[in-house]
Amino acid sequence: MNILKHTIKKFIYGTLPYYFMKGYKPGSPYLKYYEYIKEHGYSRHLYEFKDEYANMPVDIQKDEEKGLYYVQKEEKRLYFRKSTPARKIQKYYRALSMEQDRRSPHHYFNSVKEVTGKVFVDVGCAEGYSSLEIIEEAKHVYLFEQDEQWLEAIRATFEPWQDKVTIVQKYVSDHNSSREQTLDDFFNNQTDEHLFLKMDIEGAERHALAGCKNLFQNCQKLDFAICTYHLHDDEAVISAFLDKHNCTYTNQKGFFRHKIRSVVMRGSKS
Repeated sequence: MNILKHTIKKFIYGTLPYYFMKGYKPGSPYLKYYEYIKEHGYSRHLYEFKDEYANMPVDIQKDEEKGLYYVQKEEKRLYFRKSTPARKIQKYYRALSMEQDRRSPHHYFNSVKEVTGKVFVDVGCAEGYSSLEIIEEAKHVYLFEQDEQWLEAIRATFEPWQDKVTIVQKYVSDHNSSREQTLDDFFNNQTDEHLFLKMDIEGAERHALAGCKNLFQNCQKLDFAICTYHLHDDEAVISAFLDKHNCTYTNQKGFFRHKIRSVVMRGSKS
């Protein structure tokens, strides 16, 4: 059954569109994705380089004192939720690494040096992978995360940098409440800071942006990486917001989560 399913997906998502596009749009940049599926089969994470990560060593260890598994990367520990078994952490970490590969349309920055001296605002930080990457470069890091299970892991990961990390247990939204926070109010007195805003919040990006209109208008220097793939009209809605505020940005497109789409918009407002 799995072989039949694999063959059907390979034909529908690879062979069929490949020959159609080759005949009618031979110069399309998307032709390579269909060719890849035609030759190698369908994959949720469809990158030409994905095989590089298939057997990537992942150093998983357990902190017995905290009761949490972590991945050791260089001198840093990235902790995971207690509910996640080690075998899933391996797969999860490889997917994170692949998504943030500079060749992936999902990556947030080309180099950690892009965050040097800036205030990094991680909206929807989950395990905190990206914040950990830039922790030594950033002036300060704000982690917005509501999930209590992740918070335990986040506190463990960033324990060595408590002096430059602020964890905010709220959703970033377009209004304030006991569980929600607008960035306009949160950074009301910090518009002179150089902010780097990263958003990956499962389709709530538009609401978070509605709550930081003043920030985009008044912040002297603002960089951003905003996910645009959760909702079908994210690309149109988010690009309209950025255009309205005269932002300069790149629309990173590629094959992601089953289709060719806009994945992340990266740019700046100054």
